[in-house]
Amino acid sequence: MFELIFKPLNYLSIRWDNGLINKTRFDFIVPLLVTIILSAIMTFLYFKIGTKNSNIFTNDLTYYLICFLQTMPGFYIAALAAISTINSTTMDQPMAGDPPKERYVEHNPYKVFWINMNRRRFLARLFSYLTFISITLFCFLLVIRFSYSLEITIISLPYLVYIVYFFSCVVVIFLLVQLIMMTFLSLYYLGERVHKN
Repeated sequence: MFELIFKPLNYLSIRWDNGLINKTRFDFIVPLLVTIILSAIMTFLYFKIGTKNSNIFTNDLTYYLICFLQTMPGFYIAALAAISTINSTTMDQPMAGDPPKERYVEHNPYKVFWINMNRRRFLARLFSYLTFISITLFCFLLVIRFSYSLEITIISLPYLVYIVYFFSCVVVIFLLVQLIMMTFLSLYYLGERVHKN
């Protein structure tokens, strides 16, 4: 039963080699590059300036981000409900061109193969994953913001503060960049592609 909680992460196992930026690059490589650059800049500013406001986890930036993330799961769940119940023949057809592929396991006899996904299945997986990461990011930001509000300083290891800060930035920014990019992708499919064959 516990493994069902993490089923929305199955979205990451979908294969889609559509164009120059395939799904793996879109899901991981581009967000990771943006994350490393922004995390390095944020850590450098925090290290050089060293004030409370230079820390993104103690200033208003994360407060507004938490407020934004409070509303996002509701939007994603509403979109997921709409995708699941919409009565459209184009939603149940395989996606045009080189469609995304989903791993399918047959147990009797054991056999693994890849099946083409239709729009409904792809968008359902996408919105499930977006809901999962928005809730995860919301909870992670609450924990990090609370941790920084305690103002615990480690005198013997001053650079540990910056290392923890950098890796916290990496987690937050990576999930945020994924959330933004995938939300824009879902908006394209809901606003544009859903009306085309």
